[in-house]
Amino acid sequence: MAEQQDLLNEFLEPTYQYASIGQRFANYLIDVIAFYAILFVIIFLLRDSGLVGSEGFQLFLIFIVFIGYYTLLEGGTGKSVGKMVSKTKVVQVDGTSINFRKAFMRSLCRLVPFEFLSAFGGGSMLHDKWTDTMVVQDSN
Repeated sequence: MAEQQDLLNEFLEPTYQYASIGQRFANYLIDVIAFYAILFVIIFLLRDSGLVGSEGFQLFLIFIVFIGYYTLLEGGTGKSVGKMVSKTKVVQVDGTSINFRKAFMRSLCRLVPFEFLSAFGGGSMLHDKWTDTMVVQDSN
């Protein structure tokens, strides 16, 4: 009976192939470039507004663009630009798609200083662990 249950669970539970450390690193590099490109365009568009010279506004803008970049892309599609290129996606640990709230929480966790270094500890990064998410290969 236990063998039948194991076979049934194996059939019903989707299996995922985790994204490699190389893919995660590529995601990071591509996303940093995309983030700065978006930030550059916004600053260029606001150059004559007088706001860009304010250090407080600059920090606010960086924060909003950073949080918005990951929250909107991952919350809407499960993929940042880096994940689109590397053919990976973020899902909840049960395999379901993440929502905007979960994407927002992942974005906030990325603000922890040196959080990106958690990739070198093996396994999941802190923003994955703290939000019960994982980055997996995308079959689409």
